[in-house]
Amino acid sequence: MSDIIRDLKLIFFSKKINVPKELTEEEKRKYIKNLYKRKKELHEKLGALKFRELVLKVEKLKFKVMKKIWPNFINHYEKWCDFNTKRLVKNANSKEEADLIEFNNKMAKLKNRKEWNREENRNYHIDNRYPTEIINYLNWNKEVHQKSLKKDIIFISLFGLGTCYSLPLALPLLIISCGSAVVDLECINLQEHSIAEYELCKPALIKKERKDTLKRNSEYIEAKKLIGDITLQNRRILTVEEVIGSIKTKEQAEQIKAWATSMQNKNNSTTISKKKVKN
Repeated sequence: MSDIIRDLKLIFFSKKINVPKELTEEEKRKYIKNLYKRKKELHEKLGALKFRELVLKVEKLKFKVMKKIWPNFINHYEKWCDFNTKRLVKNANSKEEADLIEFNNKMAKLKNRKEWNREENRNYHIDNRYPTEIINYLNWNKEVHQKSLKKDIIFISLFGLGTCYSLPLALPLLIISCGSAVVDLECINLQEHSIAEYELCKPALIKKERKDTLKRNSEYIEAKKLIGDITLQNRRILTVEEVIGSIKTKEQAEQIKAWATSMQNKNNSTTISKKKVKN
């Protein structure tokens, strides 16, 4: 009976599980690790892996359709971002707040471009450069579906009552609300499974991110300083032509060329890996 209660807590209230205080630090780490392993297994039994397969297929189809019917999506999205940013900056209470709003706008556009080019939603794929960021997206996505599920429950109650009184359209709306609730439940289950996976890999991901960051910071220093300076001056994402036009020294030119080649090789290797997985 205690195992069943523990498993239910792991599924629905994992944050409320208390770690025994009498354990040593090493024993606590092992205890928590075993809890996340069990949590991961429970969410797999509830269909997390099968639903992930479906989500990835839908993701692939989404990008394929969008690029076909809306090839200029990025341009429209960034125009909307700039419009919204100007509105927020206008109402900012200080220069620091305005700078933060503009920085967040730039980062949002960069991340959206990365999603568009890689055809990978940040809620379901780890960024190799910043692998620990995914936990923020997992929790955000989970909260979105939790809020949506609450609305579904309200609609199910209302449309269920309407169906009992034979109100027009109540039954089809009830069916739609039930379907939406099932999707939200599966999405929450998938995010909980992914969070458990992340927690199990967290120490290794933190170590990798720190190592890679130190390595990146020691490479192409002149090129990064140049791009960073002109980006701050223009407060927007620069075009390739603008970057090339701002080069002043031979060292900057060589580093930018080497950096661009390195990034291109990484993108090509990622594409090849995807094709191998598909085949």
